[in-house]
Amino acid sequence: MDGRTTRAQQRREQRRNAILVAAKQVFREKGYHETSVHDIIDRARIARGTFYLYFNNKREIFTELLATFLELIRQSVKRISLDPNDGPPLMQMRANFRRVMSAVITHQDLASITLRHASAVDPEIGGQVRDFFDQIVALIERSMRIGRKLGIARQDCDEHIIAISALGALREILPRMIDAQKRKDEPANGAVPDILTDIERLADELLTFFVRGVFT
Repeated sequence: MDGRTTRAQQRREQRRNAILVAAKQVFREKGYHETSVHDIIDRARIARGTFYLYFNNKREIFTELLATFLELIRQSVKRISLDPNDGPPLMQMRANFRRVMSAVITHQDLASITLRHASAVDPEIGGQVRDFFDQIVALIERSMRIGRKLGIARQDCDEHIIAISALGALREILPRMIDAQKRKDEPANGAVPDILTDIERLADELLTFFVRGVFT
């Protein structure tokens, strides 16, 4: 590949990424249904023909953004290990909570459109989100089974219900955390609870909430 070809490919990638960045911003501000291709084109400052060189419609962009965010979260959640070298299981759980929250703050636009708009786009995309969260539920259930093996978790709790409850708490907290971070960055919006912008404290509180309901 010669220099001109390489530069042309880099320009195409940059233009495509610029469209994705613009779409993220507009989707977050207006929601999926209220966003038009024109809105994205206008934000990206490109010609309509340029847009269609890379994407067929806004749904194609939304699907790619969703897949990107779900993969970021998937990479943030590690399986709980019984290997002593990996540390206590509870601390591994805390690290999972912290990594997920850090990923959400780092990718606020992606997180916002996924948590607030994905299920409303269409059944197929909503199904992708549900499948992803089902995987998270399975990981939480596994951590509870490990806790039982170690003798630190209740033997009489329903692990599926507990896992769904833990996920529900996390899904409720994350959008509030995004909003709190935004208000913190824009002081004119007023004061926000400190804990909603403190990832360390939030991770500790979530772990405490989970542990008190599950562990002995």
